[in-house]
Amino acid sequence: MKKIFVLLCGCFILAAYAGAAAAGQENISDKIIPEKNIKVHQIIRIHYSGAVMPSSITVQPGSTVVWINEAKSPVEIRFEGKQVSLACKSPVHFVLDEGGFFISDRIPTGGVASMCFIEPGEFNFVARKVPTAYAAGLSERQRIQEFKGKVFVKKE
Repeated sequence: MKKIFVLLCGCFILAAYAGAAAAGQENISDKIIPEKNIKVHQIIRIHYSGAVMPSSITVQPGSTVVWINEAKSPVEIRFEGKQVSLACKSPVHFVLDEGGFFISDRIPTGGVASMCFIEPGEFNFVARKVPTAYAAGLSERQRIQEFKGKVFVKKE
């Protein structure tokens, strides 16, 4: 009987903790505007040579930007300065960080990430190579490479 009581108390505490943790997190569906019409697609290539091509693009609100990872290792995309806090449709390989802003998870070699921009502004991004196991013997500069670019979203 004592064991059952302890087990039930443990389950109650675990459930209370999980509920409190979930209450503190924003839901990604609150950050997506599904009724926004997609206007066009723009492609940015993250090239293995260390370049983002094109390094700067200009789009209309409702345009989807697709990043193609042609680097030889996975990459992660982070925005610097103005952050992306709203998107339309279904972002691919993007999640919300602790602050409620979109960041990418790991985009594998040959993979894509995409996001439909709706907020006007200038969004500077960094695509950072994720070090792989074979990079252990390389210098930090060789292991961690950053590719910088910009998405400028016009006002409607």
